[in-house]
Amino acid sequence: MRSSYFMGIDNGGSTTKCVIFDQNGTTVAAASTRIRMNRPGNGCTERDGGEVWNANCQVIRAALQQSSLHARDIRAVSVCGYGGGMILLDASGAPVCPFIVSTDSRAEGLLAEFQKSGIDDAVYAHTFQRLWAGQPGMLLPWFQKNRPGLLKKASHVMMIKDFIRYQLTGIIGTERTDASNTNLFSIRTGRFEPELFRILGIEDLYPLVPKQIFSPFQTAGHITEEAAVQTGLCPGTPVAAGLYDAAACTLASGILDDTVLSLVVGTWSISGHLTRDLEACHGKSNNMFSFLDGWYFSEESSPTSVGNLDWFIEQSYGRRIPEGKAVYEYCSQAVSGIDPEENDLIFLPFLYGSNTAVPAKAGFFQISGHHTADHMLAAVYEGILFSLLQHIRILYGEHVPKTARFSGGASRSPVWCQMAADILGFPIEVMDCTELGAMGAAICAGTACGTWNDPADAVRHMCRIARTYLPNPERTGVYRKKYEQYQRAVRCLDTFYS
Repeated sequence: MRSSYFMGIDNGGSTTKCVIFDQNGTTVAAASTRIRMNRPGNGCTERDGGEVWNANCQVIRAALQQSSLHARDIRAVSVCGYGGGMILLDASGAPVCPFIVSTDSRAEGLLAEFQKSGIDDAVYAHTFQRLWAGQPGMLLPWFQKNRPGLLKKASHVMMIKDFIRYQLTGIIGTERTDASNTNLFSIRTGRFEPELFRILGIEDLYPLVPKQIFSPFQTAGHITEEAAVQTGLCPGTPVAAGLYDAAACTLASGILDDTVLSLVVGTWSISGHLTRDLEACHGKSNNMFSFLDGWYFSEESSPTSVGNLDWFIEQSYGRRIPEGKAVYEYCSQAVSGIDPEENDLIFLPFLYGSNTAVPAKAGFFQISGHHTADHMLAAVYEGILFSLLQHIRILYGEHVPKTARFSGGASRSPVWCQMAADILGFPIEVMDCTELGAMGAAICAGTACGTWNDPADAVRHMCRIARTYLPNPERTGVYRKKYEQYQRAVRCLDTFYS
């Protein structure tokens, strides 16, 4: 059988990646780069649109060169990207302002108003999704109130992966996993609903949303001549619609039913599971369409994840890392040397938002003179995973699942994985592919071009579990006590912010 090759392009909150896979799920080539994050104040997290597209062209070219394949060997391409955030384009397709990343919190004040006035509840009745600051459902009202001039220039609003696909194909559209994560899209009708725009007070902005809503596995366009020159891809190569990144990671984890929990620890902390029962999703914070027909994805998520670690490294800990050392490997090695029972520091990972109280910010509790930077680093790791456990408790109560599959940048570290198993108290499975977002996109590509009959067929051929991390009962007991301290620290914020 002649080998088939698929390309997955993943625009994450921290890193942009391009990976080429063969039909067995083997990584043939991979390239990545980090794009500068701009923080102009007031809770803003933005990136320059030109830099974003140039970075995508760079990693595509690098992956092709590394693979030694000819561009015509790539049967199909697809994309995934972080959920939330917002991109505004003018009629010519040019950005009217910097791209807003999903960790953006400029709309938190307006969000509090919407929660108090009942607008949040009115939106939830249509979307089964609570409003949060870094998504179009909040950003568009914020822009209308604070930057109306920019909105007058805009003709399109879209998500990051849809922008990359537009750059590749010249076709504007979205797909259902991303669309249902905007809070402008009804989970009952599967459409962008004018009524939601009315509730949010942005009726005039309804024409901005994409008219085309693709299936994730549908060919949404083909590589244009212009994009071929910029990326090195072959003109006419099919481009599948793709997925929002948590959905892509869930698919590439081989999760096709409701028996396994999907955990993503990347820029965002995400816990979620597939379900056929939409009514059972009612009351949960964040529900959307899944990649499977007739299934939904119920998740708890927040920006309480590795972005907190990146900030700590950039602002403080990074000065300790010798030049030439791999940053995350160095950090994990340092954390492995800290006994959790002897480290009483608690970190609340709320730099970019909270999954408990909306106005809460990050902080360390119980710092003493004997604590070192390594103690603080270990507390950051633990705090991120305590936040993940909080998500799981919201989803399941005390009846936690029997197993979970772990993805995102943290899943590459055995230290993170074992700590997750110990804190959560159940086995953690890790796939043999380290770039699950890109693989999920590649599965979309392979299905769209007909190599696979359906997603389940692709999963059978491409997805494999590499390792299982079992919880250490003694460590789980230690972390259970520390989690209680974490929760007490969170409750202290109610007094402070009241």
